[in-house]
Amino acid sequence: MKLLLVLLRKSSRLALLTVLFGLLSGACSTWLVALINQVLARGTEGSLEGIALPFAGLAVAGLLTRMGSQLALNRLQQGILLELRLWLSRHLLSTSQRKLEEAGAHRMLGSLMQDLQTLSAGVMVLPELFIGGAVVLSCLLYLGWLSWPLFLAVLGLLVVGQLTYALPAGAANRYQQEAREQTHTLLRHFVAMFNGGKELRLNRSRRRAFYDQDLAPSAHEVRRLFLRSDDLFSIASSWGMSLYTATIGLLLLVGPRFTTLSQGELIGAVLVVLFLQQPLSVITNLFPSVRRAEVALAQIEKLGLSLTTEQGTAGTALPEDTREPPRTFERLELVGVTHVYRNERDGEQFTLGPIDLSLRRGELLFLVGGNGSGKTTLAKVLCGLYTAESGELRVDGRSVTSEGLDDYRQLFSAVFFDFFLFERLLGLSSPEMLRQARDYLERLHLDKKVQVNEAGALSTVALSQGQRKRLALMVAYLEDRPVYLFDEWAADQDPQFKEVFYKQLLPDLKARGKAVVVISHDDRYFHLADRLVRIESGQLVNPDTAQARGVVGA
Repeated sequence: MKLLLVLLRKSSRLALLTVLFGLLSGACSTWLVALINQVLARGTEGSLEGIALPFAGLAVAGLLTRMGSQLALNRLQQGILLELRLWLSRHLLSTSQRKLEEAGAHRMLGSLMQDLQTLSAGVMVLPELFIGGAVVLSCLLYLGWLSWPLFLAVLGLLVVGQLTYALPAGAANRYQQEAREQTHTLLRHFVAMFNGGKELRLNRSRRRAFYDQDLAPSAHEVRRLFLRSDDLFSIASSWGMSLYTATIGLLLLVGPRFTTLSQGELIGAVLVVLFLQQPLSVITNLFPSVRRAEVALAQIEKLGLSLTTEQGTAGTALPEDTREPPRTFERLELVGVTHVYRNERDGEQFTLGPIDLSLRRGELLFLVGGNGSGKTTLAKVLCGLYTAESGELRVDGRSVTSEGLDDYRQLFSAVFFDFFLFERLLGLSSPEMLRQARDYLERLHLDKKVQVNEAGALSTVALSQGQRKRLALMVAYLEDRPVYLFDEWAADQDPQFKEVFYKQLLPDLKARGKAVVVISHDDRYFHLADRLVRIESGQLVNPDTAQARGVVGA
């Protein structure tokens, strides 16, 4: 069972202690049954003083071992949950941007929240399973000591019960997996409901269609699949419980006629079977939780993880932030670079390249082209966010290896069209940087709306899109990287700030020796570029038209 392997891997000592306490608790329960049988067999004959002390001792031992098992498991569960959350977060922070975008936010959230919580809940029931298993095993051994024929008969019924339980349980497992897959779709609709809230509220027909055709059917399908799974588990559990009645009937009707059991032994056998009912019921009732945890584990593994194998492979840990990031270069090159992705407009495969492009320090390059031409994709390949299928990136003639890709990315500071603003100046909160941040806020006319405290926290990011872009620009300035990339930064700015951006900020960066790449549709400012590179359908176009306007060609 993979779940048990996860338990043992994360904290083997604590896990073994949990299992040991569970087994001891089960053994104490079985010894109590044996003592009870002795008392019933004696009746009123003999003194019960010799039974009282062992009975009390076993009862206390059973209580303490059960408590110990649960307390140890509480620490183990929370430790596993913490470690898996942080590990999965590290993996997601280290994996490629393209893979994250292809998987979608709904899958990330599903694994970070639902799958890990379900896995944790499955871990919590393991001690009860250990205790129940120990009780079953001990009771069977005790029954074998009383009568081997009865032991074999009861064992046979248990095997039949397990086999017949496995059929509906197997079907229930398949419904569990289908339901978890459908949950991804439901989460995607929840994300759309949040991100598209404005559009849904402005159009009643769209809102009704979204609810009736997307969200509600998906929610009903999740309910149907989980309900079908739970029903099958319930049927299997009820069938298994009915076998206990058959076993007791076998003991009462067949035992006296075909065995040489005494009345006391027969009472003991019936008592054992009755006592078996509770742990077996616990096992069958908790099994669905274990199965849900196994399905959750499979979903996590689909993200490229394997919780039951050794860690330490590439991509499962964050790169150490101890090296000084590169601060200078003379020339960046894309040599024969290609990248393949699925076009968002029509769902067809789109190929960027092969691209041959260079960028020099202190150069202002404009990247232009129509919507869907591949501008942003090319920018992400240039930044190292997307991996090239062929070709190579070079810095001053040296090829960038996969091991050096994260160092290469540290050359860039970018404000993409779909940028994100953090509520703190993460990694930029030194006293000098905070002073610079306040100066930039004043220069960008944001000082009346946004303040920065001593911890680097921004007072608000709830601004207009144009103001948010100015705030993102401030963060980029603070990073002080050798290369700056702006993806349609001026699209949401008023004419005044467009002038400031193109005629003051960009020349200022160039004068400071920064290489600047600007994705833009503002053709009235194209003449400011040192080079204008045009892209169409994933291919760089001969820049003769740019040269004709006096722009240096690529």
